[in-house]
Amino acid sequence: MAHKGSNVKTPIGDLKYVFIKGDGRNQAMPGNAPAMKYVASIIFKKDSATHKTLDKLINAEWARYCEATGVKGSPDTDGIKSIKEESKTEVDKFGTPLKIETGNMILQMSTNVMFKDKKTSVKVLDHKGRDLTKPYQSAEWGIGEGSQGILHGLCTGNGTGGAHKVTWYLNAVQLTKLVKYEGQSLDIEEVEGEDIDFGMDELTADADTDDTTPDL
Repeated sequence: MAHKGSNVKTPIGDLKYVFIKGDGRNQAMPGNAPAMKYVASIIFKKDSATHKTLDKLINAEWARYCEATGVKGSPDTDGIKSIKEESKTEVDKFGTPLKIETGNMILQMSTNVMFKDKKTSVKVLDHKGRDLTKPYQSAEWGIGEGSQGILHGLCTGNGTGGAHKVTWYLNAVQLTKLVKYEGQSLDIEEVEGEDIDFGMDELTADADTDDTTPDL
């Protein structure tokens, strides 16, 4: 039985590492051939309502994958990782800073920049689900840290590379709050509570989403 995965969207969270323009970001391990992908991540607290919601999506998808393939057990990886930071005060016996749990988790979604010799695209939506992809792609700024929103994508179990896991493919980034990234340094423009001019329909920043948000 073929397994296609499930269309999903995350709860609203803090966005990080959003690279959905141009050539995306190289996700290959050092020494390997480049693997250019469009990527976006969402940050949330461990054991929070968001974490529990994502776990439910993972468990449901993993159960469907196991039923379709006959695989048993738990996934080798599920796309969610714990964020650790170097301690400023604690070191190991060699003096290397220890990695300390921050209490935050991260989920990354990605998609290949090229598919069957054609360039792919990740949509950008406003809080009501209106498509702002074209004006965003022509803008001179990107989606910077401090932005908030929802990631839309495909959650699927797969056995690529011999490991059975849950993978998240990125389809769209839906903004509820925007902090612009401009240039090589973070020149942040807070737009909370203001309108952002994309040259078309307005995107109201920092607004609550509603049930009109699309499932892509």
